[in-house]
Amino acid sequence: MAITQTASTALSSALNSKPALGAKELQSLMGPASASRKEAEMAATLNNMKAQLEGLKAQIKDLKAHPHDQFTASGGGCVKPASDNWQPKDLGALVEMNKLGQTSGPISAEQFADSIEAAVGDLDGQAASSEYRTVADWAANNRERLTPEARQVMDIYSKYAALSQARGDSGIPQGDFKKMLAEMRDVGDASAKKALANLDSKTHGGTVSGQDMARAIQTGTADHDGQAAGAELKEFEKWAAKNQSRLSPEAKEVLDVYRKHTKAAQAQGRSGLTDQETAALNKEMRRVGSGDVSARKATEALDKQHGPISGEDLTQAIREGISDTDAHSTTSELKEFEKWAAKNESRLTPEAKEVLKTYQAAAKKAGPDGLTQKEADAMFKAMGRFQTFHDSSMRDALEGLDAKSGKISGSDLTAAIEKGAGDLDGQAAGTEFTDTMKWARMNYDRLTPEAKKVVDTYEKYATRAQASGSTGIDPKDFKKMINEMKFVSNPRPPRPLFIAA
Repeated sequence: MAITQTASTALSSALNSKPALGAKELQSLMGPASASRKEAEMAATLNNMKAQLEGLKAQIKDLKAHPHDQFTASGGGCVKPASDNWQPKDLGALVEMNKLGQTSGPISAEQFADSIEAAVGDLDGQAASSEYRTVADWAANNRERLTPEARQVMDIYSKYAALSQARGDSGIPQGDFKKMLAEMRDVGDASAKKALANLDSKTHGGTVSGQDMARAIQTGTADHDGQAAGAELKEFEKWAAKNQSRLSPEAKEVLDVYRKHTKAAQAQGRSGLTDQETAALNKEMRRVGSGDVSARKATEALDKQHGPISGEDLTQAIREGISDTDAHSTTSELKEFEKWAAKNESRLTPEAKEVLKTYQAAAKKAGPDGLTQKEADAMFKAMGRFQTFHDSSMRDALEGLDAKSGKISGSDLTAAIEKGAGDLDGQAAGTEFTDTMKWARMNYDRLTPEAKKVVDTYEKYATRAQASGSTGIDPKDFKKMINEMKFVSNPRPPRPLFIAA
């Protein structure tokens, strides 16, 4: 109101003030004038008055826009700011805020904290006055770009600036400044924090499954604030570092999947993931999280074997797959084996199929809480009835052949027979021979011509022993058999023929 009155008075004075020279004096000085001259002078006077009026209007507008930019009558400087503590903007802070304004997308807490530190960290004693006003104005004008976390950062700055202003200081003491920055850095990501709080609540401080971890990450990164590879990732990493003992192997794998996807974005200078990248991340996390690491490792070991999977092979894999005592033996671990069996049905021997049925029946009876040790022991005892190979020494020797890739040579098979049937237990023509023949039939396409001759040689000596009513092969005959196998495995090259002229 005072500004308007002052300006109005100035305007009225300018328009109504009495001229210094009267009309007679002017006429005497100027001499007689024509009508056209008088008209031109009048027009010039009116134009001059209009210009003065526009100038005064501009001054009034400026005074209204900056009501505190008034100077004392003596010209001694600025009048003390009014109660709203207005301050002129700080040039250095303006530069930093303009840099931030030139970025694209949402502004994270970390970005804003970095900019504030750069804007007010010059120790010029203006962090609670002109620098604060510069940052606060910029934040108000760009509120829609600030993430909720960045707004928290601004609130922290406002808190410390208000404390200094209350003490009559224009700056923030160095100690408080460091505390302020520490608080800003600790803001984190609200959506990720909420997701992790829900995770803690759901698991009650216990083991975190892969599915739990996948859901938490998907929820915590779903706010589209462009921080899935930035502040949100840091929040999950910080939580994981404090809760390593609670993470199941599957949860750790899910975190590794998250790291892999975010690393790719970071390599391109991005702190967020595109919608397509987010969809791919969530899909892979769900797949990994719903599986079971120990069971998957066991089935991967089966994949490394060549040829059919025996009952013993599958029993051993199941034993290893559920050995982690994570109470998933009847849920995710069973699903992992069922999924593997469906893909490899043609490789399963009849005994292996019976082993899987035994596992499924035991799991159904036990329920979702997993097999107790007593139930697991009973299950493995039942699986023991479904052995593809019945002689332990021969089984070990044949498993060595399963581990070999490619074709089985005559020398390979000879060495296995010598190892598996050479224990002198009286079964070289009994169970050891039966196991070898069964293995040879299941792996016939892997045998070289020499290996097939080795099979024929074994059959010849074993059936001869059986004809005499024995399940063993006489040591002398066994040695002779091995030598013959070695011979057919490495046939001598034919002698060159010389034709007489």
